[in-house]
Amino acid sequence: MTGSAENITAGGNVEPTRLRRSLLFVPGADARKLERAREAGADAVILDLEDSVAPDKKSDARRLVAEALRSKAFGDLEVAVRINPPDTAQFESDLESVIAAGGRTIMLSKSERPEQIAEVSERLRTLDRAGANDGTKLLLLVETPRGVVNATAIAAASDRVQALCFGPADFALAMGLTETNASRGIAYHARCTLVIAARASGVTPIDSVFLDVKDERGFREDSSLGLSLGYDGKLCIHPRQVAITNEVYTPRPDEIEHARRVVEAWERATDEGRGVFSLDGQMIDAPVVASQRRVLERARRSGVLDG
Repeated sequence: MTGSAENITAGGNVEPTRLRRSLLFVPGADARKLERAREAGADAVILDLEDSVAPDKKSDARRLVAEALRSKAFGDLEVAVRINPPDTAQFESDLESVIAAGGRTIMLSKSERPEQIAEVSERLRTLDRAGANDGTKLLLLVETPRGVVNATAIAAASDRVQALCFGPADFALAMGLTETNASRGIAYHARCTLVIAARASGVTPIDSVFLDVKDERGFREDSSLGLSLGYDGKLCIHPRQVAITNEVYTPRPDEIEHARRVVEAWERATDEGRGVFSLDGQMIDAPVVASQRRVLERARRSGVLDG
């Protein structure tokens, strides 16, 4: 599914139509992984020029990623490129290379100040005009204390911003923590803060990575926690995490059936002039209906519900 149009639900919530349950990082310096990235089944791939690339491989990675973008091998799959932060020597070369190769979505590392986002957006405006592009989008990776504090402001700094994504490893480092577990402590607080900021700003909240790629049970639990917090999807660092993420973020048949019953009962109540009604002993009002419409919309976008 392509495009970035939005759908307004019954309660006035904004629901992005682009499906972003799973976003898989792919090392930009590994030609074989770049070639096989589409096979993972992720809703989006993030071709990485930053953390997964050694300093002496940055130029090679930039070339390989540009070739992958030009090849159009990803079809209609969303492709983002994580570039090096604005305060690094690689930033400008990364940005120019990606846009020249036809890249349309940038993941900006170390996003932390609205002025920074505005400056990058203006630079993109110049590059877009030069390449006759139709507007490059930004996914902001928030991974510092300053970024968490400024999350709402940076989300609103440019209309190019489509998502806020949480990066717990660098956040933990900046906080002086000895662990990166984002399910407890101050990292969990930051994780909650980010999803609230994203929802308040009308952009997509994308949950953090889970570093133990062999712990599938732990990954599933962490994915479910992110869903319960209000995230729309999760960053993945290994292809085996993609299927689990897609499963967790796709509504189950019983959830779809319940949502359908709520919406149908709401429509009957509305025809009868009632704004509140009871279903299975529970009082239902407009916010509850809006949340169930969101379940149905997510099911449709996930391909498990027609119509």
